Amino acid sequence: MLAAGAVGGLVNGFLAEAPEAARLAWWQHVVIGVTAAFMVPLFLTMISADLIDKIRGTAGHGGDPALLLNLAGFCLVASVSSRAFIGSLTDRLLREVRDARAQADAATATAEQARQRAADATQAALIAQADADTAQALARAQVAEESIDDTAGGSSPPPRSAPPPVSTGTPSALAQETQVLQALTAGHAALRTVAGLAQDSRLGESAVLATLGHLQDKGWALPLAGTDGRPRWFATAAGKAQTRAAQPA
Repeated sequence: MLAAGAVGGLVNGFLAEAPEAARLAWWQHVVIGVTAAFMVPLFLTMISADLIDKIRGTAGHGGDPALLLNLAGFCLVASVSSRAFIGSLTDRLLREVRDARAQADAATATAEQARQRAADATQAALIAQADADTAQALARAQVAEESIDDTAGGSSPPPRSAPPPVSTGTPSALAQETQVLQALTAGHAALRTVAGLAQDSRLGESAVLATLGHLQDKGWALPLAGTDGRPRWFATAAGKAQTRAAQPA
């Protein structure tokens, strides 16, 4: 490479300069030619040529010394046209460096966008989980409150173990409706279970259930599906009005 660069530089000095141009010294042409020759391996790498590997040899394959002639030819061509070769190779190298930097910047921007999307998705998942936990907690609190209301009944409910005297007999259907309506509207709980109504009205659950059916037919009471599978009953506006009308002035 050194010899080819020196010879090519001298040839470039003989051929490349115009008569009116300032001539360079012979050693300057040699330096430029040698420089161009030693840039040949970089040029071969940029064009993905494996000439150097074939000359040196790889694992399991010996080198081919005859290819040194090809390398010497590349070096001679580069040194003879040293000025144009160095200029074009330098421009190409700088262009590839700029392209690589632009690709690196684009990859960095893409990675940052992906990181931001992942952070947004994580935050959204945390918010959704918090909302779900809050909804479950509210549902459990509602069921617990309804259970407490059903157990407590009115402000001072009589104990379940103290039924009315047997001698009073079974109330009439109208009296049962009045008792159940009063139990629906007397407490502070808006929704009531059959068990709670039976405790407050001092009637059996079967009688309360049958009476609620009559009240539903009249439009005085309606059921709603509870979160624990049991129906919850509430008095309609007409039922509340009927209860107020039935109360003594």
